[in-house]
Amino acid sequence: MQNNKFVVLDIGSGKLRLAELEFDEGNLELEGYSEVEYAGFTDGAFIEDDLLDACKKLFNEVESEEISCVYVGVPSEFCGQVVEEKTCTFDSPVDVNGSTRLEFLRYAESDEQTSKITDGIVIDVNVLSLTPHEVNGEDNGAINVTGRVSYIYADRQFLDKVSKTLESLGYTNLEFSSSINAQSQQMTTPEMREIGTILIDVGYLSTSVAVIKGDGIESLRSFSLGGAHISAELSENLKLPFKVADKLKRKVLLTVDPSEVDYYVVAVDGQEYEIEASKVNKVVKAKIEHIAVMVSKCISEEEYAYQFIVTGGALNDIKGALDVLSSKLGVVVKDEKLEYFDLDKPGQSAIISLIKQASQRIRSSQSELSLWKKIWEKIKSWFDF
Repeated sequence: MQNNKFVVLDIGSGKLRLAELEFDEGNLELEGYSEVEYAGFTDGAFIEDDLLDACKKLFNEVESEEISCVYVGVPSEFCGQVVEEKTCTFDSPVDVNGSTRLEFLRYAESDEQTSKITDGIVIDVNVLSLTPHEVNGEDNGAINVTGRVSYIYADRQFLDKVSKTLESLGYTNLEFSSSINAQSQQMTTPEMREIGTILIDVGYLSTSVAVIKGDGIESLRSFSLGGAHISAELSENLKLPFKVADKLKRKVLLTVDPSEVDYYVVAVDGQEYEIEASKVNKVVKAKIEHIAVMVSKCISEEEYAYQFIVTGGALNDIKGALDVLSSKLGVVVKDEKLEYFDLDKPGQSAIISLIKQASQRIRSSQSELSLWKKIWEKIKSWFDF
C-alpha cells in the first residue's frame, strides 16, 4: 500500500458520513470525522442532484494525494441479493470451518462466478454454509463440497454516479461494499449468526432488513420508510412546520401514557410550541407500528426463530420506540450500536462497521504482501540475486 491513509464514506438516506483514517506503526488511528446533511434518497433514487456539493463539503479538509483508497458503503436501496448453490471438488480431508471454507470463498468470488450475476455489480460475497459429500463413482478420495453463497450486488447507475462524483474530486481508487453486510459482520457474534439474527437498520428515509445466517445474509430487503416519515406524520396531523415536528419527535416519551393536560414544549427559531402529548404519542406510535408491519412483510417467508436487533438513529432517538416495535412484531427487539473512538451513536454504526471491515481487509492484504516479501527474500538468497 503506497500510503497509510484511507477514507471511509457512508452514504445514508439523510446524511453523508466520512472518516479519515491512518495506520501508524500497525495501529489504526481516526484522523478526522465529519458528516453533512443532504437531500438523500428514497425509492432507490436520489431526491436531488446535491451529492457532489455534499461530498465537496465532506472532503474539503482531506488531501486526496495522501489517500490510498476510498471505501464506499452502498445503501440497501441500491443493492440486490441472491443466494446460489455452488459445488467445488476438493482432495480429502476437508475442513469446512477452515482452509476449505477460504478456498471455496475464493472460488465463489472469482470473476467466473460473479459474472453470472447480471442484475448488477457484485460487491460482497459470503458463504452461508458448506456441505461435503463423496463424489459418486470416484475412488481417489475426492470430496465434493456444496455451498450456499450469498451474493450482494449494487445498482450500476448508483456506482457510476458515485464513482464520477468522487473522481471529480480527485479520488480514483474506490472500493464498494454493502453497508448492511458490513454491519451484519461487525455487529453480530458467530453465535448470533449461527442461531440466526434479523438486523433492522432504521434510517432517516429508508429501512433495511437483513436476515443473517451462517457467515452472511440469507435475505436482504429495504423499504422507503424511516425517521423522517415520523416527523412528516406529526407535521401533517398536528399542522406543525416540519422543522418543529422533527425536533418534537426527539422529545417523545412512549414509556408512559400522558394525560390530557400533559404537553411537549418545543422552541424553534425563537418561537415556543406547546403540543398535547397524547396526540403526539398516538401519531408516533402509529408510524412505528407501520414500520413494524413493513418489517414483518420483509421476513414473512422466514421459518426460523431468530433474534432481532435494531440499529440506526431513527428509532433509538425515541424513548419507548423499541417497546412499540417489539409489541407489534411479537418478539423482543434489542437495540444495538458500535463504538469507535468518539463515535458511539446508533446512527454511526454503519460507518463504524465499514471502518472495521476496511481495516481488516487492509491488514489482510498487508499480511499477504509481507508473506510474499519473505518468500521472495528467501528465493533471492537461494539464487544470489
